[in-house]
Amino acid sequence: MTASSRVAYIDYHPGPGDATAHFAEETMGRAAADPQGANGDTVTMTVSHLESPSVQTAWRLRMAELGITLTLSTFFEAVQTPDPRVPKGAVDFVLWTYEGTTARPAFGPPDPRAAEAVAGIAQQRYHLPTWATAAAALGMGDGWAQHLLATMLHPPPAPDHVHPLDWVPRVQVAAALVLAAAPGGHRVLQSLALGPADWCVEAAIVALGELARRQPAAQASVEQLFGYLRAQIPKEGFSSYAYPLACTWLTLVPAGDPRAAELEAWRQRILRGEEGGTTSKGSIGMIGGLNMETYAEFCVKRDLLTMQQGYQGRAALAMQAFGRGGDGGSLQALAAEYGVPMINAGTAYIEGWNEAINRDPRLGLAFEQTKSRIKLQLQGIDPDSEEARLSHNLMQGKGLDQEQELRKAQAAQEQLAAGLAGEADPTVFPGQKVARLSDYVQLMKRMQTGDFNGALAAYGLDMGSYSLVMQAWGTKLGVDPTLNAKFGQMMAG
Repeated sequence: MTASSRVAYIDYHPGPGDATAHFAEETMGRAAADPQGANGDTVTMTVSHLESPSVQTAWRLRMAELGITLTLSTFFEAVQTPDPRVPKGAVDFVLWTYEGTTARPAFGPPDPRAAEAVAGIAQQRYHLPTWATAAAALGMGDGWAQHLLATMLHPPPAPDHVHPLDWVPRVQVAAALVLAAAPGGHRVLQSLALGPADWCVEAAIVALGELARRQPAAQASVEQLFGYLRAQIPKEGFSSYAYPLACTWLTLVPAGDPRAAELEAWRQRILRGEEGGTTSKGSIGMIGGLNMETYAEFCVKRDLLTMQQGYQGRAALAMQAFGRGGDGGSLQALAAEYGVPMINAGTAYIEGWNEAINRDPRLGLAFEQTKSRIKLQLQGIDPDSEEARLSHNLMQGKGLDQEQELRKAQAAQEQLAAGLAGEADPTVFPGQKVARLSDYVQLMKRMQTGDFNGALAAYGLDMGSYSLVMQAWGTKLGVDPTLNAKFGQMMAG
């Protein structure tokens, strides 16, 4: 899938675009540079019109990470029409109540089980259909609705690989998808979409779009609601739900339908800031046409190609000189696939992303952790598994409990001797080039003879893929003493 073929809110989440979110992002970075100097202070900003109260939710999460109290005080010069503080129609509930222009959550903290379930989805790589399937699998019925709504207002702390300003809208989308899977979910999402303007409205729109794609009988009522919501977008200020509404509605209309061209033109006007209630400043999660997760994926693949080029050295350069392809061509193809500019023949990156990552330590942490998770996925390892936890701990220098590991190894040897260790030659990475334990053993044994290139060629590996194979098998063997015992037995045989 190329960068241009990725669909906003389905393949990636662009992130918020509020002026208050942009200001919060910049101020979070300054606070992180001097947390003690910022502690106990108040940061004030003035905005022309009312914006999403969830910005404050993300702000509080980030300040909690820093362990400081720093108040973000926002003065809104005017309230647009229609008034974003009140519902846009008949609703069963509201998530936010207002005292003047100050928003207050309408629900208290959720049942921790609901928050944990939603976080389990939101921490995964963003992909709406995958998230929706995971949400439906939870089987949380209508009785959980209030706790799921409360999770939108009181999200759990953000994991290291997601910035709080990205985490809050992700949690809200995940919670909306869980709501959508319940019998009464459609009605709940309709009330949410018609409620006070906020990122939660955006989440409801995205979830309703997915609901309509999965339940065609619901599409007509969803599109009717979308048309009404479009008419309610104020001409002044910024409406966070305008862009997700345009993007989501487009996915419901066939390409040949005359409405598709009009909706696409509307979406483009929103991006250029030419529509009322929109801005050309863009979403904070998008730089150079990519969101952070996609740019991290590109960087991981680019670095693997660079590693391969370093190994092939002069041979690769000679291939390029004679017009026979090589790694430079591969990098150019990869950069073209992701829409990343080539800086020179051997380098490709998005300068804006690199600057943002270097400027904000929290974004830098999220970027590096996301790259680590993508590497694990390329190795065939679930980033949230025990193997991944072990790999992370070792990378952090936390080490292992040697006595406990020795006891596990002894128990595994006893199981092996008693014939209770299961399949002798298990398939550990189904579908991979080095899938079975015997594959890995043969690879290692051939390398021990000094035939390094022959070992790689036998399994169709290059230096980049070999590095992934070694990391993946090393992680699996490190966490599974029984597999490690079988490996030792095979290597000795």
